[in-house]
Amino acid sequence: MRERIGFQILFIAFATALSGELRVAPFVWEFRFGLGSSTFFLLLLLMKQVPFIRTGIITGIVVVIFRTLTGPVFLTQPAYIIDIFMTHLPAMFYYCAFAFGMNLIKERQFQSNLFYLAAFGVLIDVGSNIVELSIRSLIIDVTPISAMDWFSLVIIAVVRVFFVVGLYATVILNQMNALHKEQEKRLEQMLNVGSNLYSESFYLSKMMDMIERVTASSYDLYRQLKENNLSAYSQQSLSIAEKIHEVKKDAQRVMAGLAKLYDQESITQMQLTEILNFVVRGNEQYSNWLGKDIKIFKEQTVNYSTIQYLPLLTVLNNLVANAVEAIEGQGRIRIEVWEEKGYTHLVVEDTGEGIKERDLPYIFEAGYTSKFSDKGIASTGIGLSHVKDIVEILDGSIDVESDTTGTKVSMSYITDKLKSGE
Repeated sequence: MRERIGFQILFIAFATALSGELRVAPFVWEFRFGLGSSTFFLLLLLMKQVPFIRTGIITGIVVVIFRTLTGPVFLTQPAYIIDIFMTHLPAMFYYCAFAFGMNLIKERQFQSNLFYLAAFGVLIDVGSNIVELSIRSLIIDVTPISAMDWFSLVIIAVVRVFFVVGLYATVILNQMNALHKEQEKRLEQMLNVGSNLYSESFYLSKMMDMIERVTASSYDLYRQLKENNLSAYSQQSLSIAEKIHEVKKDAQRVMAGLAKLYDQESITQMQLTEILNFVVRGNEQYSNWLGKDIKIFKEQTVNYSTIQYLPLLTVLNNLVANAVEAIEGQGRIRIEVWEEKGYTHLVVEDTGEGIKERDLPYIFEAGYTSKFSDKGIASTGIGLSHVKDIVEILDGSIDVESDTTGTKVSMSYITDKLKSGE
């Protein structure tokens, strides 16, 4: 850490010295306005972890030495090095004074109020120039500057400082945008994982219910066989029941692990708008991956926070993904959300090939699928059967309409149920 800070201090010092050579000297003596002070100010704003006062002292020393050794007078008359050094020495006090002034600004004020930062920066710049001019007048016999020159000095300070603060604001804004995009990307990944975990735990929960029923039936069969003195068969039935019970315990452990994984998410609720945005963005990427030109639109007239974001996200993601897969080449998908008489209505409508009329009565039955791989293997997606089960867990209803022009899936939920989760 120390080495890093030391490197940053040296970087600030040499960057300031080099950029300071791009300057204007408005007076007849060696007092200049250059990019050095602007560079110094900007780098202090961007590298707030460096000790300002120490950085100012080191920068001042480097600037003086750099100007002394690279000036045309030294290159032609090196014997006058002391005089040249004394000519540039007051510049060191400018950077020391500037760093001292920057050290007075509290860190939270760097970003909380940029106008305050700029105004304070102007005062620091003007004050530092006054310090440099005062030291210069003590060391060198210089001509006093006029009121107009003082006015020019202030105007230049204002322009220079506000320019730097503008650059600083642009850099910070870009950093915040990049950070926001990264956080949004991580959140999207986390929600996808959470949605998948919710789906898997839902399947497992249904399987455990079936195991419970099979176990109970096995024990009933065992008792009946035992009562009929069929001991060999009764023992075999009991053995089967015990093995099923072991499978149930293993499933419970897996279920507990899955629940712990998606319960650890820090998110407790999400806005409907956020859920829809993730669904749209994720399935646009999915359609692009499939090489399809699909436009996904959303029409939303209601927005509120819901703690049931995982089941909603799971249902919407799968319905929209089904719509993407049903569209050949190019098409449109519309997601509509509105509230009416205490119910929240969600509609997913696509321009895909639709569901055959003879299949409509069976689409909510377990095992139904219209998607097969090139090898004839049925799709293993969540399916409308499981979508319906999740909707009904939330006390909702689902309906499907389809023809040759597309499919429309309509869902209705009690709004208070989505908001409270009770």
